[in-house]
Amino acid sequence: MKLVFTAALVAIAGSAFAAPPVGTPTPAAKAPVAKTAAITCPVTGDKIANIKDAAGSSTYKGKTYYFCCAGCKPAFDKNPAKFAKDAAKTPVKPAPAAKPAPVAKA
Repeated sequence: MKLVFTAALVAIAGSAFAAPPVGTPTPAAKAPVAKTAAITCPVTGDKIANIKDAAGSSTYKGKTYYFCCAGCKPAFDKNPAKFAKDAAKTPVKPAPAAKPAPVAKA
């Protein structure tokens, strides 16, 4: 019984030292909030999972548009007004499912 009480007391005391003082912002609180909105190719309407996965980008009227493949950028650049207008009303197509990472065997 005494061992269980001592272990609980140590766990509580340890968590008190691990937590920052009340009112101190954590590093996550200081970082800017990332956009959670889906990125959509304005030409095809396909969803792009991450900006890093985009095949290119163009800026039109102060807004940056990202593309799903290399062929979409030239099409957009040829007539950006059409695709910018269409992008606002195009439903987002889901991105292909990501393949699970292989499990390492010991």
